[in-house]
Amino acid sequence: METKDEDIGVLLDRLTSGDPLQKLTLNRTKAADGTVTEHWQIDTPEDVTLYQQMMELTAQRPSPLSELVRNEVAPLPTPNRISKPAVETITLGKARDAWLASIQPGCLPKTYTIKKTAIEALVSFLGDKAKLHSLTRSDLARWYQHMRDGGAATPTLTNKQSYVGGRGGFFEWAMASGHYPKGDNPAAGHITYSTREKRARKKFGFRAYDAHQVQALFAPTAFENLALSARWASLLGLYTGARASEVGQLLVEDVVTVGGLPCIRISDEGEHQKVKTEVSLRTIPVHPDLIELGFLDWVESLRAEKAPRLFAAAKANAKNGAGNWITKAFGRHLEQVGANWPEAKRGFHSLRKTLIQELQGAGVVSELRAQLVGHELDDEHHATYSRSFTAREKLEGLKGVSPGLAVLSYGLNLPVLCQLLKK
Repeated sequence: METKDEDIGVLLDRLTSGDPLQKLTLNRTKAADGTVTEHWQIDTPEDVTLYQQMMELTAQRPSPLSELVRNEVAPLPTPNRISKPAVETITLGKARDAWLASIQPGCLPKTYTIKKTAIEALVSFLGDKAKLHSLTRSDLARWYQHMRDGGAATPTLTNKQSYVGGRGGFFEWAMASGHYPKGDNPAAGHITYSTREKRARKKFGFRAYDAHQVQALFAPTAFENLALSARWASLLGLYTGARASEVGQLLVEDVVTVGGLPCIRISDEGEHQKVKTEVSLRTIPVHPDLIELGFLDWVESLRAEKAPRLFAAAKANAKNGAGNWITKAFGRHLEQVGANWPEAKRGFHSLRKTLIQELQGAGVVSELRAQLVGHELDDEHHATYSRSFTAREKLEGLKGVSPGLAVLSYGLNLPVLCQLLKK
């Protein structure tokens, strides 16, 4: 045994000092209890020969592994790994069709038509046979410039950019579907408003109503010309700042109690309910004036009748959405009441702008205003670290910091209006 041990030592010296060392790899470890563990790697015929020599020196009877080596059983082959491509190749034309099919069920007819027009314009410019995964920011930049050269204004280009490169747009879908490499969106960040254009948009956008105009619109003698449902819809616009589409799609079950307070829930959970963005999902406490006007009693009467919707006149499949009838009804009311007002862009949406400016003037902090009306603050800090305010905080405000929705005071003739709101 001593001779064999000496031979083993010589062999080990020869094996571990040879060049190249990788011919036979030996990993030898010794545990605390004295157990020695060896790991060998056999890849070539030379390795087999070396291993045979080792086995002859270390064992009187060959091990199962030694028998395999003696019988010249070849090492197991290394399997070839088949890697899938990072993206699935698809033409721009086929991608267009797939994207449109994916968004159509959740889009209003008008919105679908607008998005379809945007992607059709891109396909027409780049060609329906273009490989989607190969498109670059330069390709999209050429498309935007082509449209601008053709007379498209910044608002038009911004809309096209939002549908193709914005949140929920074509390229976001393409990345999520594995048709375009994840990372930089090639259609985003090309079009922005200049300072001059921003001033113009503010000038020609919807104008808020001033105090005298609010009084005129909701004066009992003028207000009674509206149908009952349109009266309630107008008041909801004035006291919640909700969009026409959000008001029109309200269900009876969207009037809920949260933290002991009656609230209105803007949701996309019901059939045909949709919201503009994720932050549009919100809960708004019912203003005390609405309670005094009998809003909760009106809702309970609808609940007793098992009516599913607050506004039966709202059509979910209307081209311009469930708020289309409200926009038209209030528009006719505005034409009569404001016939002699200075020219400006006004409508139901102006009620939303009125509420926002009233809250701002009353000192309601921007975070609270944003959560009440469903706006997204641009500052990433707010999106990351801000919490949702409670229903009571939204109504009553933050002690010593900010008032809440209840600070609104339009000075309407509530007792007389209340009589006009009874069924």
